[in-house]
Amino acid sequence: MVSILDLNIWNYNEPWAKRREGITRTIREAAPDLVTLQEVTYLTKYAQDPHTQADQIAARLEGYRCVWQPAEYFVDQPRDAVRWEGVAILSRLPIIDLRHLWVPRDLEDVRDSYQRVVLGARVLTSTGPFWIFTTHLSLTWHAPERTILAVYRFVQETAAGEPFAITGDFNAHPDHPWIRFLVGQETLEGQTGAWVDAWAAAHPGDPGYTAVAWEPYERIDYVLVPDAGMVRRITIAANRPDAEGIYPSDHLGLYAELLW
Repeated sequence: MVSILDLNIWNYNEPWAKRREGITRTIREAAPDLVTLQEVTYLTKYAQDPHTQADQIAARLEGYRCVWQPAEYFVDQPRDAVRWEGVAILSRLPIIDLRHLWVPRDLEDVRDSYQRVVLGARVLTSTGPFWIFTTHLSLTWHAPERTILAVYRFVQETAAGEPFAITGDFNAHPDHPWIRFLVGQETLEGQTGAWVDAWAAAHPGDPGYTAVAWEPYERIDYVLVPDAGMVRRITIAANRPDAEGIYPSDHLGLYAELLW
């Protein structure tokens, strides 16, 4: 079995120090084997924290190795504030391979102006290798079909028949063509996906909203797997504010336990 906690951490939106406490508390209590994070930022103006947000989180935990893959570079105002944003994987399991994919985008669509990435790590579990992937996809629902086709092909070819899960903020509802393609309900360019939405498999009829944290109204965060039989358990995570009413992020997280 492998356990996974997934969360979009909302980059450096304040109050970051208090939200970081909530994120680390959530991970510590769940004690997952793997943590997948999106909107993970390196920001030069935070001189007191001269590392990525994922590094900061891992430093407050025990036994996790952190891998961060930047995707987009920004120069904020003032101009000395340089920012990289990407995705990260924290693992308590040995990491034996790493891969990433630059996701195709539509340069003419202003809502698809940020580069996106898929990060994959092959980890060694007690029952053999397992691939964990994570991504944060475009805000636009009109991005080219090649976006999701490229993601699907990359994961399928990289996992190469080994068990896997892909997590992340897909910026798409379950009825969006991207998600419907991935779970085999829609055809794109003559192809149909064959993955399983872990939440829908375990909680049919439950909307499982993940955003926004303090008043959830939509589900845009996912754990997808190749076989429904892998899903032992999946629950909402990072859904408790602190004493001041501060949530760990503007997204709720997902905690999943998978068997194969």
